[in-house]
Amino acid sequence: MHKNGSARTNPGRARLSLGSLFLLAALALGAESRFSISPYLDYNYSSNIFWNVNQVADHTFSPGLDVDWRLGELDLFLSADGRFYQENSYMNSALVAGGFSLVKVLSARTSLFISPDFTLTRSDKDLSFLDTNVPGITMGIKQVLSGRLFGRLGLSARYSDYVNEDSYDRARLAAFLELSAFLPSQTTLRVTAGLNYLRFPHITVSGASADGTPYGNGGNGQQNGRGGPTRPVTPADEATAPSSVVLAIPQPFVIARVAQGIGFTSGVYAEFMLRRNQDPLQGIQALAASEWALEQTDDDFFWEGTRLSLGLKTEALLGLEISLDLSLLDKKYRGIDALDLDGRPIQPPATRADTLSQASLRISKRLHRTDFSTALTYRRNESNDLYFQYDFLTISAGLQFTL
Repeated sequence: MHKNGSARTNPGRARLSLGSLFLLAALALGAESRFSISPYLDYNYSSNIFWNVNQVADHTFSPGLDVDWRLGELDLFLSADGRFYQENSYMNSALVAGGFSLVKVLSARTSLFISPDFTLTRSDKDLSFLDTNVPGITMGIKQVLSGRLFGRLGLSARYSDYVNEDSYDRARLAAFLELSAFLPSQTTLRVTAGLNYLRFPHITVSGASADGTPYGNGGNGQQNGRGGPTRPVTPADEATAPSSVVLAIPQPFVIARVAQGIGFTSGVYAEFMLRRNQDPLQGIQALAASEWALEQTDDDFFWEGTRLSLGLKTEALLGLEISLDLSLLDKKYRGIDALDLDGRPIQPPATRADTLSQASLRISKRLHRTDFSTALTYRRNESNDLYFQYDFLTISAGLQFTL
């Protein structure tokens, strides 16, 4: 659903909201302060920038600036950066984000964390449907249960307002309860249980259409994104759908993690996550083909299934910080048909299912006030939807200087 021209007035109000965050936070002046400003430049090459069968490669440069001002328990932050594509300049974008975080010690065993923030993203005119204003807030309580046992309760809310396109608008709520145990053997055990909740206020779904086909379940919108990040289409059935309701996806999850320290400079970890959508994704079919676009602001968007991650981190070699991470994901998309390359349901019909393997290596080094980093990532995605049968290699490098 395309918004009218008045939507372009939103950025002014958004900037005012962002400024208000800093004004309110500055009322805590009087405490000892620390101010830093960090310009940076990142370079990135990917052999498949859209994560699909098209295998479009490109180089990007991202100059940016981070500002941090710590006032006792209060920390104000502001960042701005741009992303410039060398071959696909229509994808250039700019981002500004800011807010503050406050850690308040309530007692010897209890502390409170709260952090409101605001993010503005603007793209070149060809992709202006990705322009967003995203207010959010995160809060939590940490409780010391014993000398080696800690608990955390967290809540977060975020609303993605696409200023030129209603169809992508969504609210994301999350809550979690976490228990961590720190053992004398340098072992950390952590269990997290929680709930993600996605709500799309401009997408409605119902049980079935007149011919028995579930609303939003078919190729109606899927073909829209087969050529790249094009404008989304809200399912045309919405207006006449009987007993239609707004699309909402509750997603409970559980995460188990074990980490083992090795001396003072190294550590390994293993993590297992399971999550499941309580409702199928019927109704989101029109957006699914542009999953790349959706994940620009919401990583790990709407799949259900399992993820196994293993990692190693060490500083034992020449003072370099080296991180190696391996992940295997079994992803299901209940309610979304698997299609062939022509956009037709595969035979026999099936819902989309992916297996994603990923390996990442990152090396960084700090010299005085400058941080240097380089990273290599390889991803392989196997899918019964041939459009998402892909792999890619990403190489990146960056430096950041702190004043």
